Amino acid sequence: MLFNQKFLRWFIIIYFISLFSCNTTSHNKNKEGVENAMKYYDHLILKLDADSIAMLYTADGKLGDIATGRDSIKKFLSSFKNVAVLSQSSTTGSVKIIRDTAIQTGTYTQTDLVSGKDTVKVKGTYIARWQWMRKAGWHIKRMETKSAN
Repeated sequence: MLFNQKFLRWFIIIYFISLFSCNTTSHNKNKEGVENAMKYYDHLILKLDADSIAMLYTADGKLGDIATGRDSIKKFLSSFKNVAVLSQSSTTGSVKIIRDTAIQTGTYTQTDLVSGKDTVKVKGTYIARWQWMRKAGWHIKRMETKSAN
């Protein structure tokens, strides 16, 4: 009897620890979490870190109509060898969350140095469709941008 009570007590403790630890990641399934994920995306764009940017997409994620899937996105971004991103920022206009999907709209600005001599400033709007991945947080299902230049 004593063994069963100890076992039951430990089982309940372990159950609640695992239950709460599954939901306590560094990501939040809310608007603030989406905005934080976009700030991280901006940070990766600034570094032009093709590997990490591609991993922020879902396995079948789409970068506009240019690339689908992480390998394709990484390959596309890795082709910008003569570009250095000097600044990158985005401003959220709206976030709408329905179950495990978030649609985020906003504006972006970026300044690039091309071939070490030409500075290019780009700005426009974006629509990001994020997918909540239970243990990994928000990942981009589709990112579309429209240049205002």
